[in-house]
Amino acid sequence: MEGSSTTPTVSVVVRSSDRPTLPAALASIAAQDYRPIEAVVVAASGAAHPVPPPSVGPHRLRFVASAVPLTRPQAANAGVDAAVGDWVTFLDDDDLLLPGHVAGLVAAAGRGGGARFVYTLARAKMADGTTRSWGQPFSLQQLYERNFIHLAGALFSRELLREGCRFDETFEIMQDWDFFLQCAQRTRFHFERRETFEWHADAGSSGAAGNANHDDARFAAFRDRVYAKWQGARDALVERVTTALEAAVASARSGDLAGAESRCRAVLEFSQNDPFALNMLGMVLRDAGRLDEARRVQEDACAVRPDDPSLLYNLALVCRRQGDLAAARERADEAAAIAPGFASARRLAAELAAPAGAHDSITAP
Repeated sequence: MEGSSTTPTVSVVVRSSDRPTLPAALASIAAQDYRPIEAVVVAASGAAHPVPPPSVGPHRLRFVASAVPLTRPQAANAGVDAAVGDWVTFLDDDDLLLPGHVAGLVAAAGRGGGARFVYTLARAKMADGTTRSWGQPFSLQQLYERNFIHLAGALFSRELLREGCRFDETFEIMQDWDFFLQCAQRTRFHFERRETFEWHADAGSSGAAGNANHDDARFAAFRDRVYAKWQGARDALVERVTTALEAAVASARSGDLAGAESRCRAVLEFSQNDPFALNMLGMVLRDAGRLDEARRVQEDACAVRPDDPSLLYNLALVCRRQGDLAAARERADEAAAIAPGFASARRLAAELAAPAGAHDSITAP
């Protein structure tokens, strides 16, 4: 962990439009019990932004003035350029850090096995008062498809900035996603399933969040720009994974389950939490009779690719082999709901819905 000989400094960058919610956001930084923290407030709204106080609670505040309004990526770059922390995180001026947020992220970095990027879940709170947990475990394959990390739930090492990671100022929105992909080329990510940040998802104006704050056309346009920028890197990863897993399939079909397992695990070394490698590994472990391991691996595959009916179906098969018929039926039902034309999932769900006692005739594939 960078700065491990002393307690690392954390910079919390706030891109501020001087909204009425800014004092509450700064108060949530003031309430953080981690030391040392510095708040870096960037005047994204331009010259009219008032100068904030020199501190928030016990934490120093650094103000980055601007003569002109700044875009989201411009404000982000101004913030990281001014920050002096060993580690950096963000907070929008309409969101809140919950108690222990920064301390939890720093502790996660200590458990991250050298990962220079750690993140947790966001608690998305909508204007109607409803809340939901947002985010998922890391997978580079899946990050190329969609973003599932919130910038305020992430903590990244300053080393990544020195290596060239920067917010692309050509992206009016989704610059965070692009930044994460830059970081992912340089470090493993470490995820912990914890909610210590409150995201007011539909309160902003990006058009990339939820409910009132969603613009389908704007979202699709910038999503496709991210896809185009990263297509070469994504295609290279997909080709490498596909080639390796084809060899794993060949090993498994020849009866060499140990060889197939080794090939799957090799993929997971260069494609972190790759859902297709996890799925293949789960099937190999199932065929080897290592059902508890197989279930954990298949659950991991579903966690990083939650809407894939094939992965849910394979998890259902493992659960059935274990004798956990209730879980097997639930997963098969989910698979059939996502893909109504998935005949095997519908058939398995129907078999598992049979009256008590009828399951004795079901043979696991």
